Amino acid sequence: MPAGLLFSVFVLLLSPIFTERNLNDIYFLDGQGNISLKGPDNPGQGTFIWEWEPHSGQEKQQLITFQKKMNWWKAEWNEYYKNNNLDQWLEEDPDSIGLRLRNLAFNLAGLYTLLQTQPSKTTLKRYNIFGIKVESSAQYPDPREGSDVTLSCTISKLSDTVCLQWKQRNSSWQHEGKTDQIRVNDIVYLMVKHVTVEDEKLYMCEVQENRSIIHTEKVDFYVYQDLYGESYILYRSSIDHSELNLVCDYFYNYGRFHFKTAAWSWRSDSQNQEKSIVSASRHQPFNVERTHFGNRLVPTMARFNGLDFNVRIVPVLFEDAGVYTCSLGSFTMVTITLITVKVTAEPSDVETEEDSITLTCSVSDVSESIRLIWINNDGKIVEEKALTERNKEEKSLRLVIQKADKSRGKWTCVLFHQNMPQVSVPYYVEFRGK
Repeated sequence: MPAGLLFSVFVLLLSPIFTERNLNDIYFLDGQGNISLKGPDNPGQGTFIWEWEPHSGQEKQQLITFQKKMNWWKAEWNEYYKNNNLDQWLEEDPDSIGLRLRNLAFNLAGLYTLLQTQPSKTTLKRYNIFGIKVESSAQYPDPREGSDVTLSCTISKLSDTVCLQWKQRNSSWQHEGKTDQIRVNDIVYLMVKHVTVEDEKLYMCEVQENRSIIHTEKVDFYVYQDLYGESYILYRSSIDHSELNLVCDYFYNYGRFHFKTAAWSWRSDSQNQEKSIVSASRHQPFNVERTHFGNRLVPTMARFNGLDFNVRIVPVLFEDAGVYTCSLGSFTMVTITLITVKVTAEPSDVETEEDSITLTCSVSDVSESIRLIWINNDGKIVEEKALTERNKEEKSLRLVIQKADKSRGKWTCVLFHQNMPQVSVPYYVEFRGK
């Protein structure tokens, strides 16, 4: 892999170091904030203290005390600063009673206040410093072509005037159903399905305040195209527009060797028996076994060209879960494990006259530690459960919605793996009056 193509984040700022929307609000990027908090030009005599109230909700802390000594300022750092090794991020301004913040970490966002405590207590300066952070699941090993990538964007404190959203940098490249954007608490996620090289430099998180752009953060990742001997897991919901792309490409960098035959096989979760679902000989049409998939399994080309053997399953059903393996000639190219998620309701009528409805979110298999959560229409978590391989029989999470809670709304089940959502399944509920 070319050097420097590991996961990286590039940032486009509206000013070189940080963005200051007014005298009080400053926005910085995690690990990249270099900010100067200035005190008054002529503070006079007395004692001055910088306080910090973290956005995380932790207790307010005193950081540093300034006292005038003849023609210079004596600075004394408080115990909290010393005990938490904050010297790598914070330093005093030797020529004033200001603070300098270097390469500020996300968890140091908060309200910074300069107080004069003697001869009388007065608030002199207030800086509300917001941290912004983007992360990606596309770290080592690099995502394989056809696999999924999840991106996250968050701010240290989300207010009613601030909006986070993922966008494509190139508006001309569109693919309906390619991405799914959800908000869970104060984090906005973008789930990108079936990544290709076109996705590598396509996405950015946009931060707006009162509909004005504050930051635009670009997220780049590298897609590994050589699928020989590779394996990965895909998560899909069993809803009408859900799509599974089974990608099996021969990587051209090794030469243009053409295979005479190709096949996809499937071993379902319910039957431990592998069966061929589609096969072809070079220059010949695809032979599709339609016993299980019917017309839902569709080849992406009319004839096998000896190199690419890609097929699609639309829509995905819960029973499609299992292991899919592609072979080109005598070589096993790629193995894809499909885990499916579905939501069922009791009573099943979407518009119900009952006083409550029970939603059950079920996963087809638990092959690794995952977490199921239910979020409401506001993106807030209302129920969650961790599922592990040790207890494979536990595969669902229930949510009981009372009629008094909400007459109608969207409830979404989200499956998390390694703190990143992999798939979401919405369900719409409306109660009818009796």
